[in-house]
Amino acid sequence: MDPHKLPPEVWEALCRRCGKCCAEKVDLDGTIYITKKMCRFLDTKTRQCTVYADRYRAEPDCLATMEGLPMMVFPADCPYTKGITAYEPPVEEWDDPAVDDAIRELLGDDAA
Repeated sequence: MDPHKLPPEVWEALCRRCGKCCAEKVDLDGTIYITKKMCRFLDTKTRQCTVYADRYRAEPDCLATMEGLPMMVFPADCPYTKGITAYEPPVEEWDDPAVDDAIRELLGDDAA
């Protein structure tokens, strides 16, 4: 699937609204981890961005899908990643206290 060939409304319709892309990610020694710390603009009940139309202005760290795909920050089950060969999704679950400690050090206690 080439997103450049799809109308924006079709591309947007692929989103399942899981909210995982709104979680803070950290890169620890070349491995990307999806943390438990969510963007302050994510409504955790509806899984919708409360400032969607102005998200890039409101949150400068918010990535457009075309920016996030090459950075491999979307989860493995994200429809946007389907069909991308060599896509390495971030780690969503781990059992490593050292990773927890590193994430807490970077983002605070609620992130790991």
